[in-house]
Amino acid sequence: MSEEFDSDFDDQRLMFHPSALAYWQEHDVSLGPIYTEFELTGKCNCNCIFCGVDYLVNKSADTIDTAVAKRVLDELHALGNRSVMIAGHGESILHDDADDIIRHSSGLMSTSLTTNGLSLTEDKLPLIDGLKWMRFSINGCDPDNYAVIHKVRPEMFDVLLSNVESAVRRKRGLNLDVAIGTQLVLLEENAGGVTGLARQLKDLGVDYFSVKPYSQHPLSNHHLTVDYDKHVQLAAQLSELADDSFKVIYRARSMAKVSQKKPYKTCYGTHFLSFISASGDVWECNVFAGDERFLIGNVLDESLEGIWRGEKRQSVRKFMEEDMDIAECRDICRMDECNCYLWRLKNPLDHDDFI
Repeated sequence: MSEEFDSDFDDQRLMFHPSALAYWQEHDVSLGPIYTEFELTGKCNCNCIFCGVDYLVNKSADTIDTAVAKRVLDELHALGNRSVMIAGHGESILHDDADDIIRHSSGLMSTSLTTNGLSLTEDKLPLIDGLKWMRFSINGCDPDNYAVIHKVRPEMFDVLLSNVESAVRRKRGLNLDVAIGTQLVLLEENAGGVTGLARQLKDLGVDYFSVKPYSQHPLSNHHLTVDYDKHVQLAAQLSELADDSFKVIYRARSMAKVSQKKPYKTCYGTHFLSFISASGDVWECNVFAGDERFLIGNVLDESLEGIWRGEKRQSVRKFMEEDMDIAECRDICRMDECNCYLWRLKNPLDHDDFI
């Protein structure tokens, strides 16, 4: 693994793509996405109490056809897309051909995987070989806590830790470049066990442990409240575990932004992002998947280039930039920092020329 990966998960990286930004500034459109989230299946083997997309998960048996998935990845690459995160609303490695699809993606573009890890059995482990990074979502700190939060049997906690250990062992045995990370959504229900969990994960040999805030999804049936001021001591406690081989990423900046007014009035970020669901639907915004206002096409009916350049997408962009109230959006969404940056590019302040 490269020791140079940027562990500031609260920041954005759009500024490292100046040619794409320059084109957008000149033409008010982008040539294609830089980053894509790709969902292989809508099925999930957890029922997490904080899930923001509970209104979609397991509501259908959508699973993308393997040949279609590979064709879509080829088209993304041709559009200039640079990175793919295999994720979505379901657990993508439940797809029977997840290994084949992920290997195909890794051969074309920088590819990552987010997973709850419960299905990462020995026969599926080769799918990690070409990844830039993978991240296990672990939000319970012991068997009973894990069962409460993920709504699974308590013994699945030990299954998960065994799968994490197997991934680390494969990485080390094959000298893979993949960064193996873990992430916890900080809730009142798990706050008491976070430090103990971090210690366990460090002992297993993962590369990092990230703690992020709960983000209320505008369409979710789940409504949780977390007082992050109560848990500020966790940052210091966790930092004591950090060393050269184990990073701790406590996302205090994101926590401070929860429920705060956004400093921009328009979402420009989706000029550089795409979200493709297991049904083949392509959404202008990953947060609003399922909301027909944001549907721009389906890869079963037309090419990605046709969708990206098509009238439907342009009409959705027009709605987002002229009519949509940004207050509808999710707290601290994935494109929040990108939007802060893009808004400043479009609306510079008086002294911005003094670099």
